[in-house]
Amino acid sequence: MSKAGRRTAAAAGFCFLFAVILLVTAMSVYNIAGNKDVLATQMRRFSRPEYSGLPDEEYPGMGRMIAVYLTGGGKTFQYSYTGSDGNTVECFSAHEAEHMADCRDLIVLAGRLRWYTGIAAAVLLAAGIALWRYRRSFSNGMLAGFCLTAVICLAVLVWSLIDFDSLFTLFHRLAFTNDGWLLDTRTDMLIRLMPTLFFRSLGIKVLVAAAVAAAACFIMALAIRLTSRLKDEDGDA
Repeated sequence: MSKAGRRTAAAAGFCFLFAVILLVTAMSVYNIAGNKDVLATQMRRFSRPEYSGLPDEEYPGMGRMIAVYLTGGGKTFQYSYTGSDGNTVECFSAHEAEHMADCRDLIVLAGRLRWYTGIAAAVLLAAGIALWRYRRSFSNGMLAGFCLTAVICLAVLVWSLIDFDSLFTLFHRLAFTNDGWLLDTRTDMLIRLMPTLFFRSLGIKVLVAAAVAAAACFIMALAIRLTSRLKDEDGDA
């Protein structure tokens, strides 16, 4: 039973770490997409009115509309305001709205993933407690998962710093089944409001959140090892 118990505990620890990281990542993505103030601030930061074509006073309203839409609360993706000539200005074309519908599907999926990974993390933690005799193996599994996560995160970070555009392109080709994300800055306000630097800034926030979650699990694994003794597992028949 000793070898089987160790392997089960190690697998539970490994999967627990990834469940926690996925949980935090999904929460970060969903929370950022649904935060009107963050979206408005980031759009204004990386796309001033003279570039985007959106009046400065309309950024809060734009951030609110996008946040509500991405989290499933809005039926249509469109923002309108009254121009200086008194006419109504509609900001987005049909193909921009179609692309944002694809984005909304991803954000809604991230929202659901929070619950799935949260439940998985709770179940795996319960398994680790049930296998407390093999807590050293559980912590070893977490440490193995941490090492793999560290390599992946470092590779993504280095890639983003060297050539973010290629990483950005790869993500979109994997995430979307069409070319609706290929927008034109000359005609499409959406890409002017959300340029590459906008996504890089938010992407780093998500990556940092995932790294913090991994680090917390790493500390937890070390603490478990410090409070366990190898002979606890060796003595199991």
